[in-house]
Amino acid sequence: MRPLFASALTSATLTLVTAVALRAAEPALTIAAIAAAVVLLSWYAQLGSDDDQSSLDATSPAVATTLAVVGRRPWGTILPCWTAHVVGAVAAGFAALALDSHLPAPLAYDADSLVAAAVAGVLAGLIGAWATLAVDGGGPIALTAAPVTLAGILPLGLVGAFSPAVVAGLATAELLPWDVAGVAAAAGLASAAVGAWLASVIVPANQE
Repeated sequence: MRPLFASALTSATLTLVTAVALRAAEPALTIAAIAAAVVLLSWYAQLGSDDDQSSLDATSPAVATTLAVVGRRPWGTILPCWTAHVVGAVAAGFAALALDSHLPAPLAYDADSLVAAAVAGVLAGLIGAWATLAVDGGGPIALTAAPVTLAGILPLGLVGAFSPAVVAGLATAELLPWDVAGVAAAAGLASAAVGAWLASVIVPANQE
């Protein structure tokens, strides 16, 4: 139960940080704030990892998928993990919506393109899978910020594509259309799985 609570709390925190950061004075500040939150929460989540399993799945449904594909998390834990992430993100989305009138207007962005949402999800998922496996293998924790930075190159409203749960939270907060959030989330999960599979083919477990 504790890992599920951690997953829900992490996605809730990242959703709130993203919703507030989208109202920063400059896009660079938005990306920096979200990236810093991702790195900090990833560092904390990683503390529970061991030689048999990784606890980085607490950071995102895409990360959980990546770890399951390479055998670092049991597949039986993935659906509850996804559910916990989405519940936390949607709850935070309602909180952000309630605070909307007390916050500055969000930065102008055109995040209504389904094509852009798919591209953001695919890029964030692939880069996120690589970053997850690198960090889980002992690489620098700062690599977890890579999907955020990459997603920020696209329309700023899609910066949340680094996590399928966060885009659902942003849609709840009415900062993204639901169809855009759905496409970004689906593309992110699928590409995370593909990225993890490709990594396992290129670098077999016994050579890591």
